[in-house]
Amino acid sequence: MANPLKEYAVPYQKGDVIFKEGEQGSEMFVIQSGKVEIFKEINGEKVFSQVMEKGDFFGEMSLLESLPRTANAVMIEDGELIVINATIFDQMIRQNIEIAVRMLRKFSTRLRETMAKLEALSTVNGNKKTVPLEIGKDTEKEDKGEKDKEKEEEKPPVLAQFMDEETLKVYPIWKEITLIGRNDPVTGHTPDVDLTDLDTVRSVSRRHAKLIYNNGMFYLVEEPGTLNGTFVNNKKIQSGIQAPVKSGMIVGFGMIRLKFVEAAAFTGAKKVKK
Repeated sequence: MANPLKEYAVPYQKGDVIFKEGEQGSEMFVIQSGKVEIFKEINGEKVFSQVMEKGDFFGEMSLLESLPRTANAVMIEDGELIVINATIFDQMIRQNIEIAVRMLRKFSTRLRETMAKLEALSTVNGNKKTVPLEIGKDTEKEDKGEKDKEKEEEKPPVLAQFMDEETLKVYPIWKEITLIGRNDPVTGHTPDVDLTDLDTVRSVSRRHAKLIYNNGMFYLVEEPGTLNGTFVNNKKIQSGIQAPVKSGMIVGFGMIRLKFVEAAAFTGAKKVKK
């Protein structure tokens, strides 16, 4: 059977740098042929090296989390890589849920391998050093209120806000990368902008979209797997593509519509460029 992703295959030569640590990226890669070395560099020395072969995938963290690359990737043999952006990934998951299951299994394997490496590193001269993980310690509960108070005091200035014009509820934006979605009671994860109470029909995905602030500009990016669409002035944006948003625009997450307002519009402050 022909590979349905063959059209996205890109040839690479030995020595080609696929990406470098710290770079922004929006694609993941599946090795069709050849080998790729994934590694980090500390003080100019190569560490945590791993060689990946046909069928392996890498780069998914930048695709799923919109975060900079956490390692370097270099071809060590001529070969082909299937390059998958957020739109292609979204189509893959919708058409074949088995792909998501296979990725979860791979993540589980990587986690076990990482834990094994950490355990090996904790052994010095044959004596195993362990650091207990005191989960649920009572002192954590005692300190929680104080820590929350400290975090509140350390919050940076508000960059912008979303506002529901019906209820007048405001969702302030503090961070350069802000996750928008609904609370997940299974994992306990709560997004930066939690629309759970507003979204009574659950049209908003758990991880629906991200608002990115970069060089004085705001961009909305739909997360892979979002089901009911993300909109700017009632126009649906493409998954994984940064759509610019400006003060006064109406943004939509599923059936929810919010007005986007930059800080300068409600504080009188000038837009600060990085």
